[in-house]
Amino acid sequence: MKSEVAQHSSAPRTSRKYGHTVPEIRTEVVQRSHRIISRIVKSYFRSEIRGAERLPSSQTIIVSHHDGGVLPINGLCLGVHWYDHFGFDRPLYVLTHDLLHSLWDPFSKLLADSGLLRADRKAMDAVLERGQSVLIFPGAARESFRPFWHRANIDLGGRKGFIAQAIRWNLPITPVVSAGSHETVVVLSGGHEFAKAIGIPKIVRSADIWPILAGLPWGIWALPFLPQIPLPAKITTEVLPPIHLSEALGRDLSPHHASDPEIVQAGFDLVVGRMRKRLGELYDERKYPVIG
Repeated sequence: MKSEVAQHSSAPRTSRKYGHTVPEIRTEVVQRSHRIISRIVKSYFRSEIRGAERLPSSQTIIVSHHDGGVLPINGLCLGVHWYDHFGFDRPLYVLTHDLLHSLWDPFSKLLADSGLLRADRKAMDAVLERGQSVLIFPGAARESFRPFWHRANIDLGGRKGFIAQAIRWNLPITPVVSAGSHETVVVLSGGHEFAKAIGIPKIVRSADIWPILAGLPWGIWALPFLPQIPLPAKITTEVLPPIHLSEALGRDLSPHHASDPEIVQAGFDLVVGRMRKRLGELYDERKYPVIG
């Protein structure tokens, strides 16, 4: 489904209520990036999407697992398919780790122009206040560096904030799962005990890992920030039916339920359960790792 390209102003807007500046996505930057990334994900990774028609035409919170080490390849695949489906006049904001925005100022500006924001609740609130959809990866680094043989499992790091946000904003959650992106690099160990011993969680927010990796170009290495050449794994992404928590949990929910731990836990278990089931089925379809 394509539509006319809307040219957006590059001037950022600051939410009066949440005090967070949300940059406008620059359409020409997204178009240029899409042309390049689309060729890569569709040829090198043979990326395909199932269920794109399930993406709501109205505002939603998209939640996915985090795969593939430092490179958010499943996120890139989903972003390409999002703009293939909706065209460029419906932007998608993505919450990403702080470190990405601290590497190099021109790169940080490119991220902002493309709709990638620091993962922060105030940032998410400011985006949702504007009526935009947002893609989040609650599992963050811990899930992205889970061992290779756990690639069909999902735990989202136990982070349930997105459930509270969906309740608070009365929005559907659209789960997305992706098979193959965690085969672009082989994670031998997450190195959680070593990370805690040397104090990584105190240095890097939401990270308690020091993984041992195998892949290109380094062979076996234990420095997660080193650039990697991803293996050409076949990546299959599936959009699951949107979940309206009031309907799914069988009760009328209002914003104050966002602080009810039992309701939030029930919503979390429901969403993760559906994601785990479908991801397992996608991996069961694969004959061989990487090849697909």
